Amino acid sequence: MSEPLANPAATANGPAPLSGPPLLEKNRWLIRIRWIYAAFVLSFFAVYQLVFRSAVFFRGITLAVLALPILENLLFSGDLRRRVAKGGETVSPESLRRSATLQLDVDLAVLSLLVYFSGGLDSPILVLFIFFIMISTFVVGYQKAFRNTITSIVLLLAIFLSQQRDLEMFDQQVTAMVAFDFMLIFAFTISGYLAKNLRRNEEIMEGLLIKTHELSISDGLTSLYNQSHFFDLLAAETRKSERYNFIYSLVIFDVDNFKNYNDHNGHLRGSETLKRVGALMRQSFRNSDILAKYGGDEFVILLPQTDKIGSFLAAERLRETIEREKFPGGEWQPKGKVTISIGIASYPEHGDTGERIIEKADQALYCSKEAGRNRTTIYSPESAEEALGG
Repeated sequence: MSEPLANPAATANGPAPLSGPPLLEKNRWLIRIRWIYAAFVLSFFAVYQLVFRSAVFFRGITLAVLALPILENLLFSGDLRRRVAKGGETVSPESLRRSATLQLDVDLAVLSLLVYFSGGLDSPILVLFIFFIMISTFVVGYQKAFRNTITSIVLLLAIFLSQQRDLEMFDQQVTAMVAFDFMLIFAFTISGYLAKNLRRNEEIMEGLLIKTHELSISDGLTSLYNQSHFFDLLAAETRKSERYNFIYSLVIFDVDNFKNYNDHNGHLRGSETLKRVGALMRQSFRNSDILAKYGGDEFVILLPQTDKIGSFLAAERLRETIEREKFPGGEWQPKGKVTISIGIASYPEHGDTGERIIEKADQALYCSKEAGRNRTTIYSPESAEEALGG
């Protein structure tokens, strides 16, 4: 099994949000259904009173109660639009689950009021409780849907007790209520079974999407980010730093005399050494730092909101760790051990674009090589000019 990506905090751009879009669509689906639900109830009672010439509940209360799902939808749809505008399609999955759960809780309260004021157990819309249970099983988790079913049964009992008047019909009414409760449980069982299987398929698909995404953004050997994805993250960090007047530093390094190491130890052992270097990077840097394999034996680290001194200390910690590490075959190296050379540049001091920062860090790395290797150099125009023979 491959190791996790080096910087979980940075995976806000990675696999974590992939569960968001399906949940976001479920919230939108719930809002659309509620518009249909409100239109249906209004139309139903209009036709019911027209055909049967019977007002099933008081007109003033009718308008007040029917206004509730419309008001609820306006509130939740507005809240969802604000979240999407703020976070794009990567709205927190947990917040989306809470929103769907809250919407269903409000829906249950509104439905109970509608049934209560339209005749209780004799209400022509009593069957909407079954509809509500089925929606719950598909939108929220199985356990929450079960709690909604039990809550519905309790609310129906409360409605029954509050409106019981005819003692001669008591037994028949109790029988009707119990029968309807069993219908609710049956609806939950059937829809819950279907929903669990659909959700299992969703989880399998999400797992495949996450795995595919990880493979597309990570290096197969070290499980660090690959160069392509690193450039995307660097561009995003540069935009953020420019907007909020932040700083960041970039550390680039490679393994000293790595060709010599491969020549004496073979490419397989060379690959194992690079993999170990990646693991040591994880130990030396923060979760918020972005670690990537830049190419061949070259690596790069992006340190958000870190100046050149802070990045120098972190880079030196890594250099010393690698120098102390006992790599198999390290004795064949010119210094008798595996070492690295490092270059550092900072935004915006050394450049105003990501490309310029990489260029300056690369020049600082060249300075470290020219100065004897196994050292860390912070970019400066003077040192770069001297190293380049200017």
